[in-house]
Amino acid sequence: MWFQGKSAVSNIRPVQVTARYGVVVCVLLLLLTVRVYAADSRTPEQIIEETSTKVLKVLNEERERLRADPTLINDLIKEAIVPILDLVSMGKLILGRYWKQASEEQRSGFVLEFKDMLIRIYAKAMLDFGHARVKVLPDHDKQKGKYHTVQTELDIGSGKTPLQVAYVFRNNKQNEWKVFDLSVDGLSLVKNFRTSFNQEIKETSLDALIMRLANSNRGSSANRVRAE
Repeated sequence: MWFQGKSAVSNIRPVQVTARYGVVVCVLLLLLTVRVYAADSRTPEQIIEETSTKVLKVLNEERERLRADPTLINDLIKEAIVPILDLVSMGKLILGRYWKQASEEQRSGFVLEFKDMLIRIYAKAMLDFGHARVKVLPDHDKQKGKYHTVQTELDIGSGKTPLQVAYVFRNNKQNEWKVFDLSVDGLSLVKNFRTSFNQEIKETSLDALIMRLANSNRGSSANRVRAE
């Protein structure tokens, strides 16, 4: 459990996500760094297979340049993450009843800061996973209506047991497949954030959560500028 009580709200850290989901979200964000055009007709399996191969190859080839200028990774993610992830659906699932109670301004503010939080947490770690390998597994029950789950094994090397990762896609009104959740060994990333954020909102407020995320995101950016 991330939350430790009211006194610890400002110091909440996504420990569970960093520990269990860090590698997977890094790879997910890597999948997002290949530009996807509006008329993308690929299946979810093709998205995982093709982009993981291409991007991991680029990551290895451009490693030194990316290490020299980490902002290139941020820019790359920001350019492609919105067309691929269904961030609004993520926001609805994470906030639950608080989403229904929220104003449009609060909803858009949360989605923006949540996206920037993912980028902030995982961008620095992306360079460490150039040798990861993704294997798409067969699954006869992977599609149910507009939902499609891609079961994979993520091998990060070092002799560790591959992680069982499921990417959950949904087909939207534009007939586009977008990721709105992923699970690692059966544990959902969205549900994990929902547990943490709902507890924080209960103890403070949705506005306080959005402000905390915004301050962390902006503070991280300021620290990078000073470091440069």
